[in-house]
Amino acid sequence: MKKTPFILLLIIFASCAGTKKVVQDFSALPMPKFTRQQAEEDFDLEVKALKEAHTGLYRYASKEQFDSIVKSQRNKIADSLNVFEFYNIVAPIVAFAKEDHCDIALPEMANDYLSVHGKFLPVEVVSLNEKVYILNDPDEKARITGHELLAVNSVAITDIYRHIFNTFAADGFVRSSKFRYLDFSGLAREYAKTVGQPESFELDTRDPGGHKQHHTVRACSFALFKSITGTLKQKGIMKGHLPPASLTFEPGIAILAVNTFSNKQYKTAGMDFKDFIRSAFDSIKAVKPKALIIDIRENGGGSEGNEDFLFSFLTGKPYNKYRYVQASGFTYSFLQYTDYSKPEDRAELEADLKEEHYLSEDGRILRKPGIESAAPLQPQPYKGDVYVLTSGWTYSGGAEFACLMREHTNALFIGEEVGGGYYGNTSGYSLELTLPNTGITTDLPLLKFVLDVSPKVPFGRGVLPDYNIQPDISQFLKGYDAEMEFARKLIHDKK
Repeated sequence: MKKTPFILLLIIFASCAGTKKVVQDFSALPMPKFTRQQAEEDFDLEVKALKEAHTGLYRYASKEQFDSIVKSQRNKIADSLNVFEFYNIVAPIVAFAKEDHCDIALPEMANDYLSVHGKFLPVEVVSLNEKVYILNDPDEKARITGHELLAVNSVAITDIYRHIFNTFAADGFVRSSKFRYLDFSGLAREYAKTVGQPESFELDTRDPGGHKQHHTVRACSFALFKSITGTLKQKGIMKGHLPPASLTFEPGIAILAVNTFSNKQYKTAGMDFKDFIRSAFDSIKAVKPKALIIDIRENGGGSEGNEDFLFSFLTGKPYNKYRYVQASGFTYSFLQYTDYSKPEDRAELEADLKEEHYLSEDGRILRKPGIESAAPLQPQPYKGDVYVLTSGWTYSGGAEFACLMREHTNALFIGEEVGGGYYGNTSGYSLELTLPNTGITTDLPLLKFVLDVSPKVPFGRGVLPDYNIQPDISQFLKGYDAEMEFARKLIHDKK
């Protein structure tokens, strides 16, 4: 028999590394089991609630496509599933709706289990240009900070991400928000929820010099994992608490960071959003910088209308924000399983929906004119050059502000694709559904917002940057702000 040359064996081994498929394994966890009937009852209620309440359910897929995945997932239900197993059957249904405001979550008892008994991948990560990099050394032997993560337990990291991506929603076909969601502790958290909780992990990595390495590391507890996060914050690798907004000046440049539109967060910080924005533009008017950088990379939205108020200082032309806003109903048949289960809460919800919406001739329930009208334009808007920094975290109201800037101004966008959809979202009023048997919860958004924009962006995508800029891993670990520095360079290089 011929002997295979040793070098060929190495090549074969290397080519096979990371080629396994994702295999979920939760059956051995010491968790309560559900009968098939209980699981089917919860599954059917989830589907019923989505169809009844989620106004944007068929924005990105047809009813036939949705029904097809429902049938496929329901066929996976078996007797004696635990909550993790059932979660991974129902979560892809919610993810298929492709609306980031529609969140599904494990019940408290499952989270308690993870906190006390959970086994986690002992590394935090960041995705840069769709490659995954490790941010900490999991033990004294595995010195892998800054390495690219290639595979976990012989499964390619691209396959792991693809698997996890199918368990939570993003707007349309946007990927940037999904990558950001798995940054830092996100990968370890979601791996424990959607892949498994083994005692140890086999990690395949590539060091900065291009050399591949293999390491075996023990799983860590939730408490130890929290300490990893704390260390990253201490080192400045992970951002700590950010103020809701800030304004700074450099020679010829004003930098306005608006990290949230949430009135609650401004109030907690002892600020008022509108007062801050007025004061900021008064200062900008006085200083007269030639360029304004607006940083909304951390802005995931907040209180409706604040994005319009900020935009009112940046345009002198009247505009129409929404083509329409559509509600899914005035009441719902499953309210007994939601946070509106009390009669007085149901009455309040129904009264609010009827006060703000009307039944149109074509059968749709539309928002009445004058509800949440756009802010009046400011008499002297800023007319200098504007540069907008965006990321996959730019979402909801933050994404709507980006859409307004893309549609109605000549602002340049720097960073990565906005996490929120360009053509609108489904949000506003929401119901928190709690499945009665498993306790799994889902946030069901009730209002479909359709923005009045031209087709400048592919359907299902967010605002695309004019300059797709991200740091490399070395820059990231040093805290170098590649997007901000690129914006500064553009401004200084402009004649």
